[in-house]
Formats: sequence, structure tokens, C-alpha cells
Amino acid sequence: MCRNIVDPLLCFQLYITDEIIHEIVKWTNVEMTVKRQNLKNISASYRDTNTMEIWALVGILTLTAVMKDNHLSTDDLFDATFSGTRYVSVMSRERFEFIIRCLRMDDKTLRPTLRSDDAFLPVRKIWEIFINQCRQNYVPGSNLTVDEQLLGFRGRCPFRMYIPNKPDKYGIKFPMMCDAATKYMLDAIPYLGKSTKTNGLPLGEFYVKELTKTVHGTNRNVTCDNWFTSIPLAKNMLQAPIVGTIVGTIRSNKREIPEEIKNSRSRPVGSSIFCFDGPLTLVSYKPKPSKMVFLLSSCDEDAVINNSNGKPDMILFYNQTKGGVDSFDQMCKSMSANRKTNRWPMAVFYGMLNMAFVNSYIIYCHNKINKQEKPMSRKEFMKKLSIDLTTPWMQERLQAPTLKRTLRDNITNVLKNVVPPSPENISDEPEPKKRRYCGFCSYKKKRMTKAQCCKCLKAICGEHNIDVCQDCI
Repeated sequence: MCRNIVDPLLCFQLYITDEIIHEIVKWTNVEMTVKRQNLKNISASYRDTNTMEIWALVGILTLTAVMKDNHLSTDDLFDATFSGTRYVSVMSRERFEFIIRCLRMDDKTLRPTLRSDDAFLPVRKIWEIFINQCRQNYVPGSNLTVDEQLLGFRGRCPFRMYIPNKPDKYGIKFPMMCDAATKYMLDAIPYLGKSTKTNGLPLGEFYVKELTKTVHGTNRNVTCDNWFTSIPLAKNMLQAPIVGTIVGTIRSNKREIPEEIKNSRSRPVGSSIFCFDGPLTLVSYKPKPSKMVFLLSSCDEDAVINNSNGKPDMILFYNQTKGGVDSFDQMCKSMSANRKTNRWPMAVFYGMLNMAFVNSYIIYCHNKINKQEKPMSRKEFMKKLSIDLTTPWMQERLQAPTLKRTLRDNITNVLKNVVPPSPENISDEPEPKKRRYCGFCSYKKKRMTKAQCCKCLKAICGEHNIDVCQDCI
């Protein structure tokens, strides 16, 4: 369905769909109604939102990601002298803060009754739509990577994790499956702590089987680390209905590992010992005097040692295919829309946007290369996406007759740079002039005119028109 799409906006809308935006608009407006009850002075900044405005909000978040402005406060972000005029041209600071404060993705009244069954309820519906789109829009290669991503969050959350070797340390854990070659994210499941229903399976085995459901029976290989790998999992994956192979490191305290291949002082550094059990192969490799690596493979391996560096081919293959999720996570963090928040559903929403940015760019590059065309850089792709998301809302703002003159000029200047007039759209015949509000009179006068300046094309009434003779011109 998305094989020939090369427009950044259409690629992005494969993942953040209109259905997701409609769901956000619906419940955000409900929250806005509640918030307005506590306000004394209700201005236009506190009105209900719509689909076009939420797309514009996503466009602002996209621009903060590509310009590395996501860490700035809203005061700095919407200060024209500090961050330019593009943010203030899309919406005001007060409006941006109000939408972010009211943004909701579910019915709050149902949470007390349903949250005991599903702790991920506040974002469950839009998460399922998003993940379903990720599964449908891409056919992965033969090698997949299963690992975990930690979405940074330090606020209150019933399933927040602490993982000391991750950059963020605290956050929401997502076991994730990516294509090892292109780093495309195919599937992800939130880890909900003790409330996770594993049907009696160990956590690692449960997540590998759930994540690979869409590729069961296709003989693909899965590479994972020692949190997921186990001997029973490797045997189960070879049988129907999964029919796949696994390569992964395994913890040294597993009872299936024979004592003969464990570390001993007599073993030289760089030595390898192989152990076979039918289609399963276990290798014990000693890279350092005090370190031992155990690697399990169900690919019916031979005891092959690479001549150039003395490492087993199993370990070289693992090193080539283990980085899919880590590279995807790094790409998400390099251009991140995350903003400071104390609500974990908002942190998940920002994380979904980051995932959609990466997946849509992978689709875009794939289609461009298939057409033998050079794709844009990721930075230019994100800039173009931000422009496409915000332009319709800026054009809508220009229709407001009470818009401040300085703001109207800012929006006009931004749109001039975005949409330059094309030669084929310029006609030789002059268009009939329409009556417009004077650009210099107060908005209270509502004075309309057909005259306009010959240079800047601003509407000018008789009071502000200046007559000049031919010689002075």
C-alpha cells in the first residue's frame, strides 16, 4: 500500500493516522470543557480544538525535534527574538500550553473501573492503532532483532522501571522487534511489571513469542540478548507454528550449560569450545582472562572459527545483527520530540511520534532508492514534514479578521518562503480585485477597500493612500 509514497507527510500519516488524531481531538475537547469551568476569563486561547490544529501541534513538535528545541521552556520557544517567528506563526504560547495541558487519548471516567485490568489504558487504543500500522506497512528481512527500549520518564507511573545501564536510567520499558538491516520497528509491547499476564511462561520467552507473532512460520532468524534467550525457547521456536531460529547470548548460571565449557584458568584467552544438541549449538568463547561469553544458536551451526580474528562465526553473526533496536533507539533520541511532562501518557505519545519519524523516513528512503533517486537527509525530511503539517493551519489563521497586524505579517512571510508562486499559476490577465480590510486602520473600524500597494500588496483605504506624481515616482 505504501510502496510508491515519497511525500514526507504521506509517509508520516501511515503511522500517525487520522483515526489517532480524531481520537485525540475527541477526548481533548472533553478535557477542555472541564478545564474551562475553573477559568474566570475565557479567551479564544481556551476554545475547543479540531483536527487541523492538532496536526499543527504535531508539526510544532516535529520542528522542535529537528531544531533540538524540545528542551526549551514554552516562554523561550515562543519568544520571537530567541527562536524566530515560525513557532508563534503557528499558534500562541498560551494556546500551545493549554492544548498540551488538556491533551487526552481516552475517556477518563472509565479509568477507575478498567485500569485494574489494563494499566496501559490511557493510551491503549491509539497505541494499538499505531503498532498495527507498523506491522502492516513493512515486510521485514530475514534477520530480526529483539531487545528493549527505555522511554525516559521520572514521574509517577505504576510500571516505571530502573535500568542502570541505559542512558535514561528511569522510564517505561518496551520490548521491541526491529529489522536488523534497516532498523525499522515492527512491533513493541509495553512492559507493565507484575501485572503482565504471561500464561505461565518466563518473561523473556513470552515477549519473544508475542513480538514474533506476525512472522511465525516464515523461517526468520531472531537475535536477542541474555534476558530473552533460553534453551526451551530455542527448542520451541523450531517447532510449528513458530518455525524460526534464534541466536543470542545466554547467562552463565543456566543449568543447561555443562561444567566442562565454563571458565577455568587453564583455558587460553581467545579459545572456543562448542557443544551440540541436535539443531542447537552452544559456544563458549573466552575474550579476556576473567570473562566468558556463552552464545546459543538454533541455526544448526558448525564449529567454524574465523581465520582473521580467531572468533567463532556465530559470534560474528551475532555482532552484525544484535544492534537493530539499539540503533533505532539512538535514531529516536537524535531527533526527539520529548518535552518535560509529569504525565506518563504524554511521554508515551512523544515516544510514538519519535518512532513514527524513524519508520516514515525508512519507508521514504526505501521508495526513493527504488526509483533510483537520491533521498533527502533526515534533517531536511523532518523540516519538510513540519512545514506540511503546519501550513494549512497558518493559512486558516490568516482568515481571522481580528488577527494582529504583526502576526499577520509574520505568517505571510513564513508562507511566502514555504509556498513560492509557481510560473504556471501566474496568469497574464489581471484577477478581479476583491474588497479587503485596510492593513493600516484599526480592526474596530472594519474599513474595506479594493486599492492596494503596488509593492507589498497591502490593502490601503483612502485615508492612508498617498498620491505621487509621475516625476516623483
